[in-house]
Amino acid sequence: MDRFTDRTVIVTGAAGARRTDRFAGLVDDLGHDRVIAAELDVTDQEQWAAAVAAAEEASGPVSVLVDNAAQAIGGPVADLPVSDFGKVLETNLVGTFLGIQAVVPSMRRGGGGNILNLNSVGGLGPAAGLVSYGASEWGVRGLTLTAAEELARDGIRVNGFHPGIIETPLAHDPAGNLWSPVDDCAVPRLATVEEISTYVAFLTSDDARFATGTELLADGGFMLGPVSDTATMPATG
Repeated sequence: MDRFTDRTVIVTGAAGARRTDRFAGLVDDLGHDRVIAAELDVTDQEQWAAAVAAAEEASGPVSVLVDNAAQAIGGPVADLPVSDFGKVLETNLVGTFLGIQAVVPSMRRGGGGNILNLNSVGGLGPAAGLVSYGASEWGVRGLTLTAAEELARDGIRVNGFHPGIIETPLAHDPAGNLWSPVDDCAVPRLATVEEISTYVAFLTSDDARFATGTELLADGGFMLGPVSDTATMPATG
């Protein structure tokens, strides 16, 4: 994409839940001269440092970070083991925090940059049965806004993006069922990865250069609540 020519972009979770088997396919699709695929545990500060160093060596200071890695473990607030609660926060919230810390020095060396934290509708409303996920995503919202204010004078924009339910493994529980059915939504289907990627590309490009501390929602009307099939527009005259 022309908007990212001569830019160094890091995207976490690109292969989906540390699925190393997908790395080779991603590299082949995008081109060996354009992309580096590497394992990254986003909860490991040393691995973050190594990833940023590899990116800088390959193509210069980091221009864009897309914090996309996440996990979900189901369970209500009264029963979820604290260990599971901690695992989700470690990946979703601490992992995002470590990513920002890791790229800021590189972005400062490059004269600025752009950080996009992928969130979800779970960061905008209650997530019954997913207390750890909901708590982590609300935490990412606070982190995003704080980082946006602190890093503004460094020329680093920080924004949040709340997509709806996307057709990815994260949308399903271990049994293969959707965590949140979408049949009653205004747009009664899952989002595709391709259409969500257009929002990510916009927010991380210069087309959105006046936006920082922004939270963009693209959820197919999920947050509107159930929509009746018999709903009609009011008559006008």
